[in-house]
Amino acid sequence: MNFSFQRLIRNSRTLSVLIMSSIVLLAACEQDKVSLSPGLTVKIYEVGRAVVKHERIFHGQVVPADLTRISFRIPGKIDHLALQAGQRVVRGQVLAQIEDSIQRQMLADASAQYHLSQRQLERAEDLHKRDALTSAQRDQLQAGFRLAEANLKLAEARLSYTLVIAPFDGTVADVNKELYEAVSPGETVATVYRNDRTDVLVNIPDILPAKVHQAKNLEAQRIKASFSGSPNAYTLSYLKASTARNPKTQAFQFWVTMPTPKTSFPPGLPVTITFDLHEAGFTTEAGLVVPLTALEATAQDGIFQIWRYVDGIVNPMPVQVVRITQGGALISGGLQMGDLIAVTGLSRLSAGQSVDIQHQNRGSSSP
Repeated sequence: MNFSFQRLIRNSRTLSVLIMSSIVLLAACEQDKVSLSPGLTVKIYEVGRAVVKHERIFHGQVVPADLTRISFRIPGKIDHLALQAGQRVVRGQVLAQIEDSIQRQMLADASAQYHLSQRQLERAEDLHKRDALTSAQRDQLQAGFRLAEANLKLAEARLSYTLVIAPFDGTVADVNKELYEAVSPGETVATVYRNDRTDVLVNIPDILPAKVHQAKNLEAQRIKASFSGSPNAYTLSYLKASTARNPKTQAFQFWVTMPTPKTSFPPGLPVTITFDLHEAGFTTEAGLVVPLTALEATAQDGIFQIWRYVDGIVNPMPVQVVRITQGGALISGGLQMGDLIAVTGLSRLSAGQSVDIQHQNRGSSSP
């Protein structure tokens, strides 16, 4: 029995060794499985050759040309107002009138005084020639006549102030007052704009106003435009530009214009403007175009980073975005034609990381 007990102990030790060996083998297998697990796979974009962008495309809209607010110069109550938005008017047309009985009475009084002074002066001149009237008396009558003449002109002006006249051939944009409504001097009654000219307003980025001094004769530039809903292309010319940001849009503004075509374009219609920077004398933009998905924001304003792939490893590289185009981002920085950059999985990348890749189409030369 003592022999059996010793053999049992030896068998137990052997079993323990076998169990430990099994555990080690299982651990080794698990390590092999981990090491054989696939790494991160990212899509790679091959950078094309550098591009030089001569043209810039801006989006604008048709705005009323010479938009003018019309108002009365004296207070009163409107008793004639036959206006509505969109109505065509001609230069000199009466657009509105206030009640004018007082002004007409003042004009009648001034006219009567003028004619009386005129007859008195004529008689005085005749008497002075016959030495029946002194020069001092004649001068006094002349002064009275000139005063009556000035009062007559003032009364005529006051009567004219009861009317508002169309300053040019145009279109009524808006009517702000109603018939029989009281108005104050300078209070807007309606707004009108020219219909012989089509103006387009474009918001432009900061970079162009800063380079306006580089431009050649802007007034001589011919700017291409397409109007929403129209198949035709039009040529516009420079009109004016703002020198400060618009407080609402925080952008600079640029106006271009052309004579109104047979089919007029209403205010507010979207317009696409193509501006040739090279022709205008601006410094043209050059750089490499990369997909927007290749850019990753950094903590520094205006600076982005891309992940460049070399020999199986990715590393970040800072780049400057010149501008966004329809084909991607135009950038400047350390990239070169033929470089490979990651366009997927950017948030999971770290410097010096080894990755597997899938190729995308090679970059083209046009943005």
